[in-house]
Amino acid sequence: MKETVKKVWNSKIMKAIILLIIPIILELLIFNKIEFNKATIIRIGFIYGVYFLIFIYWILNKYSKKIRKISNILLKYRYIIAGIALFLLVIFKINFSSIDMWCSFLGEPEAKCTLFGQARSIRSDEWLVTSMINLGQTQNEEGLKIYNENIGQGNINMIITASPVWDITSIAKPFNWGYLLFGAEYGFSFWWCLRIIALLMVSLELAIKISKKDTVLSWAGAIILALAPTMMWWLSTAVIEAYILGGAVIILFSYYMEHLDWKLWKKLLIALGMIITVPGFAFTLYPAFQVPFAFVMAIFMINDFIKHRKELKKSDYIIMLGTIFAIIGLIARFVFISWEDIKVMMGTVYPGSRFETGGDYTIDRFVSYFICLFSPYTNKIANPCELSSYIYPFIGLIVLIIAYITSSKDDKEDNKGLLIALIVLYAFFLIWQFIGVGKLIARITFMYFSTTERTNMVTGLLGVILVIMLLKKFENKSPLTKVQSAIIALIVAVISINLAKTTQYAEFFTTIKLEVLAVVMYSITYFLIRGEKKKWCYIMCIISIVAGITINPIVLGIKVINDTEIAKEIRLIKSEDDDAIWMGRHNLNGQYLIANGVKCLSGVNNYPNFDWLKIVDPDGTYNQVYNRFAHINIILSDKTEFKLLSQDSYEAKLTYENLKDLNVKYYFTNTELTEKIKEEFHITDKYIVKEKNQFIYQIN
Repeated sequence: MKETVKKVWNSKIMKAIILLIIPIILELLIFNKIEFNKATIIRIGFIYGVYFLIFIYWILNKYSKKIRKISNILLKYRYIIAGIALFLLVIFKINFSSIDMWCSFLGEPEAKCTLFGQARSIRSDEWLVTSMINLGQTQNEEGLKIYNENIGQGNINMIITASPVWDITSIAKPFNWGYLLFGAEYGFSFWWCLRIIALLMVSLELAIKISKKDTVLSWAGAIILALAPTMMWWLSTAVIEAYILGGAVIILFSYYMEHLDWKLWKKLLIALGMIITVPGFAFTLYPAFQVPFAFVMAIFMINDFIKHRKELKKSDYIIMLGTIFAIIGLIARFVFISWEDIKVMMGTVYPGSRFETGGDYTIDRFVSYFICLFSPYTNKIANPCELSSYIYPFIGLIVLIIAYITSSKDDKEDNKGLLIALIVLYAFFLIWQFIGVGKLIARITFMYFSTTERTNMVTGLLGVILVIMLLKKFENKSPLTKVQSAIIALIVAVISINLAKTTQYAEFFTTIKLEVLAVVMYSITYFLIRGEKKKWCYIMCIISIVAGITINPIVLGIKVINDTEIAKEIRLIKSEDDDAIWMGRHNLNGQYLIANGVKCLSGVNNYPNFDWLKIVDPDGTYNQVYNRFAHINIILSDKTEFKLLSQDSYEAKLTYENLKDLNVKYYFTNTELTEKIKEEFHITDKYIVKEKNQFIYQIN
């Protein structure tokens, strides 16, 4: 009987039952009762979730050899797989835009094309600005020209806006190649899919390089770097292009220097890649990110050059010289055709020219990755984009940096110089963010172009790189004992909870969120400083996937832009009155008009069009209002007036005389005009659907 009981007690079924009832027992012990409300379910579900993660880890560990074999195959054929994935995604017109936000504004819910996830209003710089301008550029009947007569009345340089243009400089803008080759819808898909695939591939290559081809760290590094909240929330912006193209420069140069015995055709392919990526990095025109990231690029490239410079042959110098001339030629072409427009941009009130000296970053902002863990799943954070960052164990990294510095005197590894240089740069960025530097240093280093918020993106990126390099260094040979590591990790968890509770977002952190935060911070710190690579990589991959993968929706096509009734009507009017000038009541009206290929006065202008502004404001009275990157709203009024709504938005009140002087014929708004306004502006109805708040008026 005892043997039977013992067998039952030790059986897997009994152990499973005990594990299942533990959360309920804990609930009874802590609260003396069980109330089946939302909080209780979340607490119990959290423990079951931990069980699930442990089970997954057990599976991964049990079949680690098979998984490693599969991983090696994926690594070997990664470019073939990436190419097939890109082809299939573009064929099916998949994109990751929040373009369905237009469904709400237009009153067209049936036009939604999101397959998974949700469109996010906060991503307006994508679905309202970038996407609309790019699609509008494809509607230009005269082709993809540098100046599109439909956008900003032909005053806006489309190369500067990073839109697709048939020009030699487009060689260095690979994300736009789809628009040039396949048109609007497939081009839109190509722009997005190449972006996400290139982001993953560059991150994977960087991880392979810094981990010395360690399979586990390579895949984990790719996921952590690519799916970081700051990458996902800013996926549509110049930041990501700068990271992808700049990272590609690092990788291409590294491959060249480390494989100087390769055949000539392979070296020429790398040279072609450099001709695409170096100017491409320069053309992103986002110095706030480019400048700090350029330091990272320089350190990697100088390190590779110094290591292999003695192996260079005459043919290598000829290839390098030819590559440099080609790069200079493309950049010279860009500057030549854009210089006057660049000067206008630099002369604006916003963004204009900035001079930063750093020192204004706060601890609240630095630990914003606490919020990043939850931001994709809540609407309580006003601007998760600005709060997004890389997730990594900061204190754990500092511990390993100290351990490395104190133990590396006799270290003769070939990446010692690289590691030390990156640590020094990391320290400099932290000083820049929290303490600041003098104007002279800011000017010499060009850091005056960068805000501390954007520098933090590169600081986080650099932090992850250092973590991977040091984890490889201290794998299975931790400088600390288990007890010491546990104490440090516990202190980090406690400090993290207290910081979360004292930040300006304290009310956001419920009990369960604090519990999750404590577990996360303890785990990623403990396993890092213990050098337990597999466990750390596993946990960080889970965190990165949860915090990043659901931020951008998966969308099929662009139906909401060109297949709605209002879009069809706009295009019909255009076909009958091609040269007519339109304007929109709001920036959204204007941008929708631009996307549908009509000549629009308003919308979003990257820099001011002084041609029409001087007509309505000849004395420049309101120059401080409209001389900026601006979302333009236009109201019909009896008096000409400009009002600043925000740093990047203004409202123009225009009279009937103004509209006649500007030759404006159609007015698109989502608000019905009064009979008085119609009479004063000699307006007739052109297209009215009151149920959807769609109104197109003709000004006679």
